Amino acid sequence: MKVDDSSSLPSPGDIIGLKVDACLRRKLSECHTAGHVVDAAMAKCGLCLPPTKGYHFLDGPYVEYRGTIVSSERADVLEKLSRTFTILLEEDIPTKIEMMSKIEADRKCNRLAQNFDFSDHPEETVRIVTVANFPCPCGGTHVRSTGELKGSRWGIKGIKCKKDVVRIKYDQL
Repeated sequence: MKVDDSSSLPSPGDIIGLKVDACLRRKLSECHTAGHVVDAAMAKCGLCLPPTKGYHFLDGPYVEYRGTIVSSERADVLEKLSRTFTILLEEDIPTKIEMMSKIEADRKCNRLAQNFDFSDHPEETVRIVTVANFPCPCGGTHVRSTGELKGSRWGIKGIKCKKDVVRIKYDQL
């Protein structure tokens, strides 16, 4: 937030102005969505490792998973993931956003593996975002379909494994 008069911050009830940088918001929405496509590509390749962290920012986006990929298999896995990621973009799969009960969310999001724990979620309903047919709880902004990522040339850049953590790096290629 930028305040013209640094001596006072807005108070409840004050009228303030807000500007959104549409180009930056679009890029960040693409970046965030591309991270979900990484999840979908992992699942489609049979790598159902539990996700632990997503860093969906332009200065080096990645998704981390608990587990490992043997070093002798990483090059093949990277090639397979990259190819699958590209196919998911070509398929132009619509993004779907739904609110559902924790029970429904658990059923939908944990169908392949027990990746998400909804027991600590404070609300009775959960926002589920499905990108490339892969659902997960998420409150971020996304593009309307995987095909919208093609023009900006999003793709998987690398795999790094360290201490039972697999990091899949992605970016604009």
